[in-house]
Amino acid sequence: MNGFRKLQQRLREEGWYVGWNLPCCQSCAWDELPDMFEDGADIDSSKVLFNHSQDCEIEFEFVDCDKCEGTGCDFCEWVGANKVIYSEDEFDISVSGFVCFTPEHQSESTFCFDGSKQGVKNFKAIIPIIEECGCKVHWNGKGNSRPDISWH
Repeated sequence: MNGFRKLQQRLREEGWYVGWNLPCCQSCAWDELPDMFEDGADIDSSKVLFNHSQDCEIEFEFVDCDKCEGTGCDFCEWVGANKVIYSEDEFDISVSGFVCFTPEHQSESTFCFDGSKQGVKNFKAIIPIIEECGCKVHWNGKGNSRPDISWH
C-alpha cells in the first residue's frame, strides 16, 4: 500500500473524506463531493482532501512503438529518451473525457481542501498524520493555496 492509500485510510479513521480524481476541475469537484460516506455518516466539508482530473490527467504524446512495431498499441507515451508502455488497466478512466493516473502510478499531486479558517485549522492538524503515512506536504499554510502532497 503506497503512502497515498495509507493516508486515505488513516484520515478516514479521523472523519476525513479523501478523494482521488473527482470530476474535472476544482469547481466541478466541489460540486461532486458526496454528502455521506459509504456507511451513511455525514461528510464534514471542512474535513475534505481531494484532487481532480486535471491534477492527475495523463497527456499522451503518441509515437510509433518498437514493441508493437508501429502498429499502434493503445497506450504508448514518449518519456524523455525512453518509450514507456502502459496497459489500459493502469489508468483511472472513471471521469468521462479524462485518462488519469491512479495514486499507484503517480507519486505526488496537488490537492483541494476547505480554505476557510476552520478548514485550514483542520488541515494543519492532520499534517503529522499525513507525514506518518510516508508522505510529504508542501504548502504555505494559507487557505488560498493548494497543498502538494508526495508519496512513495
